[in-house]
Amino acid sequence: MSSPDSSRAGSTAPAPAVDNGPSRVYNITNRLFHRHYDINSADDQPLFYGEVSVFTLNKPDLTLHAGTSSQAPIVAVSKFRKSSGGYKIGIGNPDDVTAVQWEDMTKELIHKPKYRFEMTVQCGSDQTQSGRRSFLWKRTRTVGVEDSAPSKWTARNYKLVDEHTEHVLAVFSGAKLGRGGKLQIRVEYGEDFDRMVLVSCLSLYEKAKRKQKASSGGGGGGGGC
Repeated sequence: MSSPDSSRAGSTAPAPAVDNGPSRVYNITNRLFHRHYDINSADDQPLFYGEVSVFTLNKPDLTLHAGTSSQAPIVAVSKFRKSSGGYKIGIGNPDDVTAVQWEDMTKELIHKPKYRFEMTVQCGSDQTQSGRRSFLWKRTRTVGVEDSAPSKWTARNYKLVDEHTEHVLAVFSGAKLGRGGKLQIRVEYGEDFDRMVLVSCLSLYEKAKRKQKASSGGGGGGGGC
């Protein structure tokens, strides 16, 4: 099913308090000369496979598979919008139009961009607090995974905050050599939220990588981040 474009009216539910349940840490690896991302648990168990497409017409730029290869089930996709700098993200498999939820992640600023999306969350600690909420991805130099300091050798460090409370809900810290990083999700808002965080974070990372490659004369077919 398809949702309307994100609305500036914002959330329809009270802001849920930050859930103090266990956080999840994902190790994200993009090996040299490989056009995909391996996403493992903190204890290195394979969980997801992020398939990247640059030149295939009408194929999402990023496809998230629940497994270890592009043959595993599709659980999320992202299409990069070159004109606006935003993204069209689908949670579910777009081949089944009744089972995919489309959301827009929009670029909010030019010089210090923020990326905004809305979605319905399921608050693990209090279901009465569940509802549609709005979120922002921002760059960070101070907030790291599990309270560690983010690397100063990469600009690909991000934090996800609730747009209204500014609570930090997720953090991505890039690796020094630009080959991936670690993502920590700090709240229990449901499986769809986790997948949205994963695919939206990977989208920001992949587009920044393409921009860097293009600016260095290596091509890569991506817009600015």
